[in-house]
Amino acid sequence: MSDKAEQSRIISNNIKKLRDQNGWNQSTLANKAGITPAALSQIEKGDKRLPSFVVLRKLASALNVQPFELTGEAPPQTEIDQKSREFYRRWDLLENLSENDQKMLREMAERLKGMTDK
Repeated sequence: MSDKAEQSRIISNNIKKLRDQNGWNQSTLANKAGITPAALSQIEKGDKRLPSFVVLRKLASALNVQPFELTGEAPPQTEIDQKSREFYRRWDLLENLSENDQKMLREMAERLKGMTDK
């Protein structure tokens, strides 16, 4: 199965499950999300067409969840994780340093990361 088809199936199943938990039919959810019932029906069929992010946000808002809960993706990373990734992305800018200086900076970064994780 293609990635797109699998993602479509996951989104479809998650929307149906959440809609059922709220005791809503498709028309109720579509109305609350501000989309047409026909559009919601196509999304719930999981017809390999992925809804736009705007539509996902509307559905997530109506269902009182985050968009990642519809897509089945992992929740966004914490600010600390993002800052850590940004630091390592910029590491290539420091390649002009000597091996010893690079090693020292890596060790310092690991110690600082350990301190912020506590």
